[in-house]
Amino acid sequence: MKKLLLPVFCGVTLVVFGAWTILQDLPPLPEDPMAGARLFQQKGCVQCHSIDSDDSKIGPNLARVHLKGSLLDLAGAMWNHAPVMQLYMADLRISPPSLTAHEMANLTAFLSAYQYYLKQLGKPGDPERGKQVFQSKNCGLCHSLSPDADPAEIGPNLHGYSKLSPIQIAQAMWNHEPAMAQEFVRLGLPLPTFEGDEMADLIAYLQRAAVPADAEPVYVEPGSPNQGRALFEQKGCVTCHAIRGEGGTPGIPDLGHRRTELVRSVTEVAAFMWDHGVAMQDKMREFKVQPVRFEGNEMADIIAYLYFINYFDQPGDGERGKKLFSEKHCIQCHSITPGEPSIGPDLSRSTQVGSPIEVITVMWNHAKKMEPAMTARGIPWPRFEIGEMADLVEFIRAHSDNPGVGTK
Repeated sequence: MKKLLLPVFCGVTLVVFGAWTILQDLPPLPEDPMAGARLFQQKGCVQCHSIDSDDSKIGPNLARVHLKGSLLDLAGAMWNHAPVMQLYMADLRISPPSLTAHEMANLTAFLSAYQYYLKQLGKPGDPERGKQVFQSKNCGLCHSLSPDADPAEIGPNLHGYSKLSPIQIAQAMWNHEPAMAQEFVRLGLPLPTFEGDEMADLIAYLQRAAVPADAEPVYVEPGSPNQGRALFEQKGCVTCHAIRGEGGTPGIPDLGHRRTELVRSVTEVAAFMWDHGVAMQDKMREFKVQPVRFEGNEMADIIAYLYFINYFDQPGDGERGKKLFSEKHCIQCHSITPGEPSIGPDLSRSTQVGSPIEVITVMWNHAKKMEPAMTARGIPWPRFEIGEMADLVEFIRAHSDNPGVGTK
C-alpha cells in the first residue's frame, strides 16, 4: 500500500517545511523540508526540547504541545518563555541563539508545519462511526464495498478505495461530485453534507472495508503549499476566490480570510470543499470556467496552501495593539513617535520591522538584554495571549518608517 514518506530527524518521523518565498504582497509559505529542522539542531533547541517520545529533556516535548492560533501566536509563546529558557541555557552554558528574520521564518515554519501534519496522523477517523455515515448519507444506494458486487451498480465499486490514502479518497469524491449531484436529484434526495469528523470517519470506513484487520494503514499524504499556490491559479480558483484581496470576484468569499474553516484537519477542509462543491460548480458554469478536477497529489497541495495562507498571516488589530503597547509596558522603553526620547530603540525609525516575522525576530534577539533591564526597572516581563502578538505587531508596523511585507 502507498504510505506517507517523511524525512527522519532526531529520531522522529517528520514532515517539515522551512524556507519562505515571496509572491506579490501575500504572506510567505513554507517550502524547503529540512531548513527549519537543521536550525532546530544548529541553534541548540534540540538540547532542551524533544520532538518524539523522549520526555527526559528540560524543556517541553514539542510533540505533545498543541500550538494554538497563528504563526504570530507561536512567536508569542516563544517570547513568553524567553526568560525561563535563558535561565536554563545559562545553567547549561548554552549561548542564547540569535536569529535572522529568514532563520526565524524557517524555525517557526518547521514547528508549525510539524504540528499541521502531526494533527493529521494523530487524529484518524472512526470506521464504526464511518459505517453509520455511509448508511445515513445514502452512499449504499449507488455504491458497493463488495468485490463481488454487480458491475451494473450506479456508482463505482468502492472496494478499491481501501488502497487509497484519505486525501486521495476525498479527491476522488470531489472529482465525482457533479455526477453524484445529478444522481441525487434523479433519486429525489438531497446531496449529503458533512459535519465535524464525519468525512474522516467515512474515509476510515472506506479504507477498512474488505481489508484485513491487521493490514498496514494508509496515511494522509503531505501537500506542498507552494505547489498549491501555483495550482490555485492554474486551476482557475483565483478567478472566483481572492486570497487576501488578490484576484477573485466580488461577492465570492476571499479564502485568505477563512481561518475558522481552513485552519483545520485535511479531512475537515476536504469536507468544507465538498459541502460547497455544487455551488462552486454552478458558479464555474456561470463564469464559463472549466470544472476543476484534481490529479495525483493536487488536492493535498491545494489544502496545504489554503491552510498555511490562513495560518501564517493572521491580521492584527492596530487599535488593540496600541492599547497593548501601553499595557505590556513597551511604551516605558520604546518610542513609537518620531523624535520622542526612548531608552530602547525608537521603533518608529527602525529598519527591522518591515514584516511581522522581522518584528518578532528583533524582539527575540533583544530578549536577553531586555529581561535584565526590565527587572532593574521593576517592569514585569510581558506575556501574550492568543491574538495579542498579532495586534501588537500590527500597531508597531503601522508606525514604522519601513512597513514592508517581505522577509529578506
